[in-house]
Amino acid sequence: MENEKSDLTLLNRSQLNVTGVKKIKSSEPEQIILILNDSALVIGGANLCVVSASIQAGDVAISGSIKSLRYTRVSDKRKFSFKNMFR
Repeated sequence: MENEKSDLTLLNRSQLNVTGVKKIKSSEPEQIILILNDSALVIGGANLCVVSASIQAGDVAISGSIKSLRYTRVSDKRKFSFKNMFR
C-alpha cells in the first residue's frame, strides 16, 4: 500500500477526478484539501464542491472553478497540519 499511485483528471478546469485519496481533510468553497498516500493535494478555486467521494475506493470528484493544484509533502514523522502546509 505504501507505493499506491494517485491519478488526476481535469476537465475544462471545472471538473476534477482524483484517485488514491485517503481522506478529505477539508472542503471549503475556495479550497479543498485531500490527503493522498504520502502527500496532500490542495485544490484552490471558486465554488468548489465535492460531488462524490468513495474514500474506501479512494475516488473523489470535485466541481467548480479550479484555479490551482498544489502538492504538499506529508511526513511519516509529523502529522499533516495547516501550519506545515503554509510554510
